[in-house]
Amino acid sequence: MNRFFQNYNTGKRIILHLCFWFLVLGMQFISYQRIDIDNSWILFVKDFFSLLTIFYVTAYIIIPRWFIPGKFVLCILWLLFIYAWWSFLSYFAALLTLKYLTPDVRLSSYLEIILSQGIFGAFRLSSISDYLLDFIFLVALPLTVKIVQAFMSVRNSKMKLELKNSALELNNVQLELAFLKYQINPHFLLNTLYSIYVLVSDHDERGGESMMRLSSIMVYLLHESNQPRIEISREFQLLKDYVELEKLRYSETVQISLNLAADDENCMMVPLIFFPFVENAFKHGPRLSSSAGWISIDIKVKDDTVYMHVANAYRELSKPENYIGGLGIENVKKRLELHYPHNHNLEIKSHEGVFSVNLVVTLHSETEP
Repeated sequence: MNRFFQNYNTGKRIILHLCFWFLVLGMQFISYQRIDIDNSWILFVKDFFSLLTIFYVTAYIIIPRWFIPGKFVLCILWLLFIYAWWSFLSYFAALLTLKYLTPDVRLSSYLEIILSQGIFGAFRLSSISDYLLDFIFLVALPLTVKIVQAFMSVRNSKMKLELKNSALELNNVQLELAFLKYQINPHFLLNTLYSIYVLVSDHDERGGESMMRLSSIMVYLLHESNQPRIEISREFQLLKDYVELEKLRYSETVQISLNLAADDENCMMVPLIFFPFVENAFKHGPRLSSSAGWISIDIKVKDDTVYMHVANAYRELSKPENYIGGLGIENVKKRLELHYPHNHNLEIKSHEGVFSVNLVVTLHSETEP
C-alpha cells in the first residue's frame, strides 16, 4: 500500500476511484434489487447521477475552496443546495418509475408516498426526517472519506512546510555561524590596529576617528549583524567605516571610489550581503602596482531593488598548495538563495585584468528566515 501511494499518479487515481465507486454503487444496486429486481433501475440511475455530481463538485471545488479555508456559511448553503438537488431528482425518478414501469406493490407504495408529499416534500416537517436519513445514507460514506483525506492532506502539507521551515532555519543558523568565522579578514584587523597605533603615536587626530570606525565595525559584526534584517543605512555605514580604515593602510597608492545611494535609507535587508564582496576587492585589488591598483564600489537602492557593482584591478596569481579561499563569497551565495530565492541575480566575472561583481536583489520579495 505504501509503495502504491509513493508514486500516486493519474492512472492510480483513476483505478482507485473506479474500485471505490464499484463498492459504493454496488451496495446501492444490491439494495434496490432487493426491493424490485426489474423496476428499480431508474432509482439507481438517479442515485448514481446525483451521487457522482455531488461528490466530485464537493471534493474538488467546495472542500478546497470553502471547507478548508473555513467558509462554513457557504458550506451550509451548499449542503442545502445538494439536498434540494437530490430530493428533486428523487421526486422525478418516482414520477417516471410509476408512469413508465410497473413496480411491485412494495416499491409502488413507497413511490406514491414520495409523490403525495409533492416536489418540496423533502422540506416538509412531516417528512423531512425520512428524506434526510436517506440523503445521509447516500452521501455520508463518499463525502466522509474525501473530507478525512482532505484533512490528512492539509495536515501533511503543514507538516512538510514545518519541516522545510525547520530545515531552512537550521541551515540559516549554520550558515550564519560559518559566515561569522570568515566575514572579516584577520589581516585587516592587524594592519588596521597597527595603522591606528602609528597615528596615535604621532598624535594624529585621525587616530581617534579610526578607533571609532573600528569600534563601529566590531559592534556591527558582533551584535547588529545577528538581526534577520537591518536598515540599509547601517549597511552603508559599515562599508564607509571599512573603506576609510583601508585607506589608512594604502594611503594614496590605490585609487578607491565609493558611491552609496538609496531613495529610502530605512528600507530593510539581510545584513552582510555587500561586505564580503568589498573585502574581497581590497584583498585582491591592491596586488597590482601602486599606480595600477584601483577599487570601485557602487551601490544604489531604488524602488526596493538593490543594484551593486564592485570592481577592482585584478592579476591572476598562482595559489599555494591546499589553498582554501572564497568561503565568504560562497556563504553570501547561500544566504541569497535562502533569503531571496528566485529574486536575485549575481554575476561574478574576471576579464582583461578586471574582476567585477554585479548583484541585483529585489527586497520586497524577501523570504523570512
